Amino acid sequence: MNSAVIFGGCGFIGLYLAEKALDLNLFDNLYLVDIKEPEDNFCKLKYQKLLSSGKVKFLKKDVRKNLKDIAIDGNLTTILNFAAIHREPGHQDYEYGETNINGAKNICDFAKFNNCENIIFTSSIAVYGIGEHEKNETTPTKPSTPYGKSKLESEKVHINWYKEDSANRILSICRPGVVFGAGEKGNVTRLVKFIKKKLFFYMNNKNLKKGGLYIKELINMLIWVNEKQINKKIPNLALYNACMHPCPTIEDFAINISKKVNHSGNFFSLPTFIINFFLFLSFIYTKVLRKNNSLNYYRLIKLFRSNTISPLYLIKNKYNFKYDLNSSFDDWKKFNPKDW
Repeated sequence: MNSAVIFGGCGFIGLYLAEKALDLNLFDNLYLVDIKEPEDNFCKLKYQKLLSSGKVKFLKKDVRKNLKDIAIDGNLTTILNFAAIHREPGHQDYEYGETNINGAKNICDFAKFNNCENIIFTSSIAVYGIGEHEKNETTPTKPSTPYGKSKLESEKVHINWYKEDSANRILSICRPGVVFGAGEKGNVTRLVKFIKKKLFFYMNNKNLKKGGLYIKELINMLIWVNEKQINKKIPNLALYNACMHPCPTIEDFAINISKKVNHSGNFFSLPTFIINFFLFLSFIYTKVLRKNNSLNYYRLIKLFRSNTISPLYLIKNKYNFKYDLNSSFDDWKKFNPKDW
C-alpha cells in the first residue's frame, strides 16, 4: 500500500490536493496532519467528504514538535509540506521561523525516519522581495519580510535534505503567487464582494501586476511536476513559480470579476493626493494602536506594489495552463455560487 502525508492538510491547499489525489487514486492511504480540523464551513464539507472515503485520516500534530511518533500504514511514498503561517502582519517575527523553518526541519527528519524519498514543498514568491521588475526562477532572492525570509530558509532546509541523497531523492519546491478560489477567504474573495456591492474603486493602481493563480491550477501544477520527476522527464530537484501566464493586472481581475456579477466594469479612480493622505492616516493608526486589522498600513501598502511573476520553468517544460482569469472565475462560481 502506498501512503502519503500532507502536513497542513486541513488548510486551503491541503484539502484541494487531497481531493484531487483521491479522484486520481494516487495513494491507498492519505494522512492529513494539522494542528486542528477545518473550521470554515466550505472547507469543513470538503474535509468530511474526504474522511468518508475511508482512504483519508486526520492526525492532530504540531509541526513545531518532533513528528517521528506518527504511525503510517503501508509504504510512505510522498510527503507534502503545506504547513506554514503566512498572514502578514498578524504574527510576531519569531513565529514565522518557529513554524515555517523548524517545521521544515521536523518534516525532513520525519521523511528520513520513514525512508520517504519524495517531498513536495510550497514556498512563496515572497522570497523574491519587493520590486517592480519581473521575477522568474533565476531572479536573485531578496526577501524583505519575516515571512519571506522564513520561506527562503525553509527551502534551504529541504534542499539540504535532498542533497544528502540526490541520486534517489525527489524534491519539488513550488513558489505560488496569490492563490484564490472557493474557501480562500482572502484578497480575491474580498474583491469579489466589493465589486458585487459596488464598493470597489481603483487607487491609482489599476495597472499593477499581481502574480496569482486559481487553486485548481496550482493543484494541477503540483501533481504534474512531481509526476514528471518520478518518471525521470525532468530533474529530481525542481524549483518553480506557480502563477498565471501572462501575469494579470488589478484591472484584469476587476474586469473579469465584473462580468460574473453583472457589473459594468467601470470603476472610479481616487486621486493620488487622497490616497497618500489615507495611507498617512493608516500609518499613524497602525503605529499607535498596533492592531491586526484591515486598515493596517503594512497590509494596505501591498495594494500599491506589483508582483510581476513569470512561471518560466513551467513554460520551458511545456506545462499546459488550463485556467485563465475568466475560466477560473467561471469554475469558482459554478462550484461555490455563494461567494458570488
